[in-house]
Amino acid sequence: MRILQPLVAFGGNIPPQLAITRELVDRGHQVQVLASPVARERIEATGAECVEFRGWHEDLDLTRPDRDPIQDWAARTQFGAAKRTFGALIEVLPVFVRSCAQALERSPADVVVFDFLLNGAVVAAEHARLPSIALVHCPYPMPVDGAPPLFSGLTPMAGPLGTARDRIVNALTRRFSARGLPALNRARHDFGLGPAGRWEDQLLAADTICMLTAAELDFSSRGRLPANVHYMGPSFEPYAAEWQSPWPETHTDPLVLISFSTTYMNQRALVQRVLDAVAPLPVRALLTAGPALELTQLRLPDNARAVDFVPHRTVLPHVDLVVTHAGWQTINAALADGVPLVCIPDGRDQPDNAARVVHVGAGVRARKNTSPEKLRAIIETALADSALKRRAQDMASALAASNGTVATADAIEQLVSHHGQGLSD
Repeated sequence: MRILQPLVAFGGNIPPQLAITRELVDRGHQVQVLASPVARERIEATGAECVEFRGWHEDLDLTRPDRDPIQDWAARTQFGAAKRTFGALIEVLPVFVRSCAQALERSPADVVVFDFLLNGAVVAAEHARLPSIALVHCPYPMPVDGAPPLFSGLTPMAGPLGTARDRIVNALTRRFSARGLPALNRARHDFGLGPAGRWEDQLLAADTICMLTAAELDFSSRGRLPANVHYMGPSFEPYAAEWQSPWPETHTDPLVLISFSTTYMNQRALVQRVLDAVAPLPVRALLTAGPALELTQLRLPDNARAVDFVPHRTVLPHVDLVVTHAGWQTINAALADGVPLVCIPDGRDQPDNAARVVHVGAGVRARKNTSPEKLRAIIETALADSALKRRAQDMASALAASNGTVATADAIEQLVSHHGQGLSD
């Protein structure tokens, strides 16, 4: 089987999708990943071929502010950040559709498996009469009757008032996304396809939409989802070695993992406040800095250690609490190991992610401008709260019910098999 996999090459969306890439390669399939050059090394490490996406900010690297064309972190409001991000998706759409179509012309494929943010991949797949599968690395991103939409920051509300609220907010969400329709329909017209009625229709045109988490963690699973949306379970990249603690074995204080975005979000001051908060506590604090933080610019307390990177799945079995920006993959990883969270959203979908953690009772939320003193009290309380641990363990059971990597690879194989049968009938 030959697969074209368009991928947005930044942040927390990469690991779950490349885990699926590796699984497909290990099964003997030929995978070409269409992505920006910055992701080449990680893509080729899976055994897949990297096809570089050209024509739009080819030096894109969201770990560096000077190579980030979106700069949503510089917006003053969440709405302003959303406008910047959605504007970038609209701007790149026609270039990406052409790149995807050209890749299919150079090397025909049996299926297109794409990052849902790149919904233009469905245009190229439709034009080539190929089946397509969307990979969603966040909560369900489109409005759903009976649930508050992503980026609203809202939690479920029962009764007529909740129904009315969700209907209004979903309508506003659709009105906001309608600004992308002209660019989408121009791209569709250029490839001989009829117009879409709504922006969301393009994603929904995929044969299957794979949600890389458990339904229990997503509000939209309580609403009326389209029939092609399926919760596959979390998808994690494999790791080669166990975590080696930088503390002696005799040091048994609770271990607090401090993990913030791998992309630049101007998060240095926030991370410093968290470090200042844990400084007087009887804990071991492990900071995973990632490529977006300069360790030389941080003051590490005596009870903290910092590393550039450690696979979360290696360290989380030893962790008592995660303090995080509430990136969706960090949440999935922590809860898969039954570890409660202190969520400090920094933007993007993170307020919505934190709302889902709080709603299931597996963590608490703090504002990003919270003082070190208040953060210290929140962390102390969370460490002592057995109910948070219990609910996090409940979520671990839900997330363990299905291996998203295997389930998604199975779904891709089944779709291609059925599509081939349909063509031969």
